[in-house]
Amino acid sequence: MRRILSKVRHQPLVPYVVTVAVFVAGWVIWRSDLETADRVASVGSFTVAAATLLIAVWGGRARRPARSLDEHQGALRAAVRQQWRVEEALRRVQDPVPIPVRWEALPAGLGGQDHWANVGLAAAGAVAVEVAVAGRLPEVAAVFRRVPSRRLVVLGPAGGGKSVLLIRLVLDLIADGGPGEPVPVLLSVTSWDPGRAGFADWLVARLAAEYPALAAGHPDFGTVAAALLAEERVLPVLDGLDELPAAARPAALLALNAASPALPGLVVASRTTQYLDAVRGGDVLTGAAVVRLSPLEVADLAAYLPRTARPSGPAAVTGWEPVLARLAAAPADDRARLVARVLATPLMTSLARAAYSDTGADPAALLEPGRFGTADDLAGHLLDRAVPVAYSEHAGGAARTAARVVPWLAWLAAHAGPDIAWWRLSAVPPRAVPAVVGGVFGAVALGVVAGSFGGGVAGGVGAVVGAVASGFVMVRQPLVPTGLPADDGGGAGWHRQAARLLRTGGVPAGLPSPGRGVVTPGLVGWVTGGAALVAAGWLAAGGAGAVAAAGALLLALFLDAWLDVPTDVTAAAGPLAVLRADRRTALAKAVVRGGILGVTTAALIGAGTGLAVAAATAGASVLFTAWGRFGVARAWFAARGELPWRLLAFLDDAHRRGVLRQIGGVYQFRHARLRERLLTQGAERLSAPGA
Repeated sequence: MRRILSKVRHQPLVPYVVTVAVFVAGWVIWRSDLETADRVASVGSFTVAAATLLIAVWGGRARRPARSLDEHQGALRAAVRQQWRVEEALRRVQDPVPIPVRWEALPAGLGGQDHWANVGLAAAGAVAVEVAVAGRLPEVAAVFRRVPSRRLVVLGPAGGGKSVLLIRLVLDLIADGGPGEPVPVLLSVTSWDPGRAGFADWLVARLAAEYPALAAGHPDFGTVAAALLAEERVLPVLDGLDELPAAARPAALLALNAASPALPGLVVASRTTQYLDAVRGGDVLTGAAVVRLSPLEVADLAAYLPRTARPSGPAAVTGWEPVLARLAAAPADDRARLVARVLATPLMTSLARAAYSDTGADPAALLEPGRFGTADDLAGHLLDRAVPVAYSEHAGGAARTAARVVPWLAWLAAHAGPDIAWWRLSAVPPRAVPAVVGGVFGAVALGVVAGSFGGGVAGGVGAVVGAVASGFVMVRQPLVPTGLPADDGGGAGWHRQAARLLRTGGVPAGLPSPGRGVVTPGLVGWVTGGAALVAAGWLAAGGAGAVAAAGALLLALFLDAWLDVPTDVTAAAGPLAVLRADRRTALAKAVVRGGILGVTTAALIGAGTGLAVAAATAGASVLFTAWGRFGVARAWFAARGELPWRLLAFLDDAHRRGVLRQIGGVYQFRHARLRERLLTQGAERLSAPGA
């Protein structure tokens, strides 16, 4: 069925549409009086000219030679490499050297490892040989290539270095691999609900969302992303299995096992306990070698931390040498043992580096008697220092102070979920907010339009209808930016636009997955506005005017769909790029819709009414989009002091300072423990007296 729809989608429909439009226009002109015929002909001339111009512009884009799958794969490889090089630099993984992450094979007694015969792809009856999978960070690609099944599970504690290892694996596989090898693509699985979407469907949607060029149509598989997956040209590298709900993890493992035979390889990262619990509730990851990250030892700390601090004195020593000497010489010392235990994870080591090496503070404070009673106290101290250090003067002369940004970050931790997506934040304000904004806009817009040609009574009726319809659309519209898949089973083009007209409101959490129904926001909006326009045409010029208005409306809808195409870029789509694409599309649709419907109304009724229709249509084209709804939400947040007005600039700045990390089109906190700490701080602040 998908192939049939894809072939239909690529048929040249424009000649048939134009033929029908010309036939209808000719019939209307023949049946009308001279004055009406002249007005209808004027409308027809304008709409044909507009259609010709737009089809020439966008048709020229469509006629460019289509890329082959090899070219798409090469572009994806370049985009992934650039994306994670930048992210690794922002995380300072190589500054000055990586933290010495090590791992070993998961002990057999824990029950998370599949049979080594399956890992080694051994024939039935053959002797199973255990693969040597222990190693260090520079060897991660070599260890992965050593696994015959090309399936690997990376386990470790929170902050144990799993994400750093995955980034290095992706970059090393790309650097060492040939052009024909599958492209490793690192994705977060936090948005996957295995109970609602199969792994292949979710993966295709994520690829298209994070690399917009892959959302382009393909004659055999629907989209380029689906084609690359079907041809085994993508190697999924999945982070955050442990962040799925506990009940979903066993189902996720079963779904991955079902999809694995069609994949050229698979890498999954998770916290150890959560993975082993999921295995007990579901199954091991078939054919996968399982490794467990090892804690950092004092020797590892001694090899890393002094190199991150400023040397001083003739001996070029740093403040870390006395601390590390005490950790090594007095393992029975309670204070030393506590510090060594906390710094055993790369996350805490990197936070200690930021708190002391980067600021020049003396790390001997870590060993002060009575200051930190437990490991949680010391870890909390390092987490609490993360934001102030990131916004201190040494970090670039911050325009904002930590005292200002901590409440904003705590609010995001409490309300945004694991993935901070700007379009999903639009669902946070009370529904009354978008309902009132939409209602006021609809009342003014439709009231002015109706009153301009029908008088006060018509204006009053129009205001009421506009308020109800616009408020409904504003509240229930799908919160999906341009270029991101909406889980509607379609690709790009006219058929996707039609599908969106029959969708109900979006879901703010996870991948947007709107339900389907008869009464939908798109249908309400188009029917309400279209009925008003057709009625105006009927009152102004009879049946011919109504037909002309309906024709202009359909043409606007048809040309509108041409604008709803994936962005032809090779780079990964970051949050700013997604917002800019949605803004560009919203403004382009405002010009197309407003121009066609406004000029049509001006020709049929008058210049004043035409100007009102153009303004109302353009305003609705902007307001009823993810970008428009986000504008309402951020104004609400800024007015209440919950978030800054320039929210995307703030998030981008926090990303560059290392407080947030970027995963495709969304941000996440640098680590789940930092988010949890901010949540705790936020709760304490809100519960304080006088808050």
